[in-house]
Amino acid sequence: MTKRIAVLGAQWGDEGKGAIIAQLAENADIVVRAQGGDNAGHTFYTKEGKKVVTNIAPSGICFPNVSNVIGNGCVVNLETLAKNIADYSPELYISDAAHLILDYHRVLDRVREKSRNKGAIGTTQRGIGPVYADKMNRVGIRMGLLKHLERLEQEIRYAVEQKNKEFISYGIEEFIDADKLLEQMRPLFKQFAPCVIDTGVYLHHAVKENKRMLFEGSQAAMLDIDHGTYPAVTSSNTTMGGMLMGTGLGLRAIERGIGVAKAYTTRVGEGIFPTEGEPYQNIKGYKRGEFILTDTEKRDLREGGLSDAIIFRYIREIADEYGATTGRPRRVGWFDMVALKKAVRVNDLDSLAITKLDCLDGIGTLKVCTAYQHSETGQMITDFPSDQQELEGFIPVYELFKGWGSTKGIRDYEQLPKETKKYLGFIAETLNVPISLIKNGCGLEDYILMDGLW
Repeated sequence: MTKRIAVLGAQWGDEGKGAIIAQLAENADIVVRAQGGDNAGHTFYTKEGKKVVTNIAPSGICFPNVSNVIGNGCVVNLETLAKNIADYSPELYISDAAHLILDYHRVLDRVREKSRNKGAIGTTQRGIGPVYADKMNRVGIRMGLLKHLERLEQEIRYAVEQKNKEFISYGIEEFIDADKLLEQMRPLFKQFAPCVIDTGVYLHHAVKENKRMLFEGSQAAMLDIDHGTYPAVTSSNTTMGGMLMGTGLGLRAIERGIGVAKAYTTRVGEGIFPTEGEPYQNIKGYKRGEFILTDTEKRDLREGGLSDAIIFRYIREIADEYGATTGRPRRVGWFDMVALKKAVRVNDLDSLAITKLDCLDGIGTLKVCTAYQHSETGQMITDFPSDQQELEGFIPVYELFKGWGSTKGIRDYEQLPKETKKYLGFIAETLNVPISLIKNGCGLEDYILMDGLW
């Protein structure tokens, strides 16, 4: 029986990992967050129908019998963490080697992003990149200092002095007042200091005791700092290797890796996105709830006569493809097999969980990208390149699939429409990875289980 499972995103994030993680977290002993900060939001619903949104807190916080661990690979905004756990009384442990996000990181994130102009990455401006940069420059402030307040305050005062000098180079007059910052943070330091431990030791003992452990990924494989679409990536390792580095555990700690992918593809922010239906600049101003299909468009949707751009606007609305943390509209595209193949390879995934299948219900013709072809030379590629610039001039090559009616409420794979099974079967067979779970609704019980997860 599998006791240690990692769940991570296999596309560009926002795949619905929260729902899969919640499905497993309820029966876990420990839920571990290994990397990232409060730029990543997980949303799910409990069996009682309560909506839960976490940003930096592990998704086990709402389950009373679950221990929650924030690993050494994370960067922690204590204000966000306090909000995440406000409605709960979780058992929470924070690595003494995790790094602290402070106000000056957010200011730096904003001014650096603004200074990039056309080269903007599309960060959430929550200070994630600057705090990871401090970590690599060995000038970061680690959570262990919460247990040594005098040293902590000295380190923060020195850091504020240095960052204020850096602000001058950006030509801004926004400076951090160290006294005000410390006054703001002292109650949070006091609140979370008892949670700070060497989580590597704690998790090592949990492995030896054969505890059920769920490793919770944030962002996704294609946003990995090394293996994603650099430079439009996040600032941490979001792949399976990052799970181990971010927890201090060894190679055999994780027994099963599940990659989560939507039945289509989405992306937030800048960066290459081969299968989207309209330029990113067009969708930046879209607001939740503003788009409604006309009767003619509804007919064309069923008959396969709508443009990709309109189909994706429709999907964005019915699937609520707006960021849980930022509210930004997500870019929507067809299922991209080339990108997913890289995620499967880099993470050595054991299985896939396909989410939001029901959001394709009623669409007459569906597409799956199987390769990219250069529009001028005709060159074909089936492996996603490390340098996103290498994709300039390439367009998707699609396999077409007939759509289906409705998948809502179905709990048995064999009861799915034959067109749905053909679509899912093609994905599994092409990637040579089985599908272990299918989500066809936003409720905790809205899923089809293909095999036992634990």
